[in-house]
Amino acid sequence: MAPTANFLSQPTNSNHIGAQIETMNCSMLNTNWMQLSHQAEPFQPKLLSPTWSTFITPCVNYSPSQDTLSLSDLTEQFADLALDKRTLKRPPPSYMCHLCFQKGHYIKDCPKARPKGEGKTPYQGRKRCFGEFKCPKCKRKWMSGNSWANIGQDCIKCQINVYPHKQRPLEKPDGLDVSDQSKVHPQHLCQKCRELGFYCRRVLQ
Repeated sequence: MAPTANFLSQPTNSNHIGAQIETMNCSMLNTNWMQLSHQAEPFQPKLLSPTWSTFITPCVNYSPSQDTLSLSDLTEQFADLALDKRTLKRPPPSYMCHLCFQKGHYIKDCPKARPKGEGKTPYQGRKRCFGEFKCPKCKRKWMSGNSWANIGQDCIKCQINVYPHKQRPLEKPDGLDVSDQSKVHPQHLCQKCRELGFYCRRVLQ
């Protein structure tokens, strides 16, 4: 009777082991299936925040009166920022401004610089200066040490009034300035002389 009992007990152990093997196989299959499912979907949909949307929502209750700053105000503010950030470079001690004839600043930083569109000559001071002229009609060029602000000279050929396109002070004349001052000034071609009625160089400065 003992062998028969032993023979009947073996299938119960084998059945228990087989059940464990099947459970392990099922768990391995489940893990493999989950790994495959993750690999099959590499691109996961991303959730958008509430502030982002695929639809364009129009602005509600907008009126132009809500703008507190106008375009001119913004332009002035940006101009002020640009001026504040720009560092003024000091010129050499011997440099003299061609507008106010003072030392200590360049001509582009001169406080007497005229705004664009104002004045007819580069220089807007009261002193006599050296000017370079060019007739727009015949293209004739000449220079004169009797140049004034907003005052022109007539072209000797075309007889039209021409304003100087360049002006510089007389305190540091170059060779052309010296030779020009030694010449006789044609008073009949000078607008300043005609207005005064006498030689313009006699004006007290």
